[in-house]
Amino acid sequence: MWGKLNFPFCNVILKTLMLIRKDCLEGLKELESDSVDCIVTSPPYNKKGLTGKVKTVRTDEELKELVVEKSKEDSNNGLKKTDRYTYHEKGNSVWKKFEIDYDTYGDNMPEKEYQAWMVAVLNECYRVIKPDGSIFFNHKPRRHKNRCYLPIDFIQYSDAELYQLIIWDRRNSPNIRNDVLVPCTEHIYWLCKKKPKVFRDAVDQEYRSEVWVINPERQKQHPAPFPEQLVENCIKLTTQEGDLVLDPFMGSGTTAVVSQNLNRKWMGFDIDEKYAAITEDRLNEGLNSFFV
Repeated sequence: MWGKLNFPFCNVILKTLMLIRKDCLEGLKELESDSVDCIVTSPPYNKKGLTGKVKTVRTDEELKELVVEKSKEDSNNGLKKTDRYTYHEKGNSVWKKFEIDYDTYGDNMPEKEYQAWMVAVLNECYRVIKPDGSIFFNHKPRRHKNRCYLPIDFIQYSDAELYQLIIWDRRNSPNIRNDVLVPCTEHIYWLCKKKPKVFRDAVDQEYRSEVWVINPERQKQHPAPFPEQLVENCIKLTTQEGDLVLDPFMGSGTTAVVSQNLNRKWMGFDIDEKYAAITEDRLNEGLNSFFV
């Protein structure tokens, strides 16, 4: 399989992994069909695109000018996270400080384009998994103008079959409005091609139902990190040692770290140099890894 890959921008290679700085859809199209045992991923949710909140990314030169400006105006003498972006046409979102801001990705596609992109990604994921492989696609209900938008609205148009819906009970969520119940769950869509291989007894007893109670990770270097327990459940449930796990939206590398700890091979894509460096640092902390 590896001999047919063409990744000129691969910046990290280990004996059991490959982290590629490349757009997920572009990278997926270069993988062989029926080659991956398990995919565990969580894409950007397009919350700003859904609510009409457009995010304009400033250039490095504009950022430098802004830092100089702000240094004259206040005593902070630095750049706040929100200064990187200019927002326009805000919808009815009330998230304010709870907005998710990625380092280089705006998360602001027009909703129709976003859904078409998600379907294209899911179709490629479906193509590359083995006939007995699994896809764990984490997404969440989103709200806009008094309507709840469910991920299944677009997932149903992909080639992938829904094997089971897993509910991630996060136990808590920012209580940002009092006209709806507190949204403390997300969905994990267990998708497949045919009948997937399943090793339910490999998963801890408390996670053998379709509701997983797992506290979210704290937002440190990435705005929406995966809990390691969630990834561990998916990998143990559907793979064995030596199997290949893929994350098309690698982010800060949780799928890679858990896969390595469980003696699985892994591969991941991400366009962000900062997050790739975070992944590399996290992997460097583990055993039996080396970089070239």
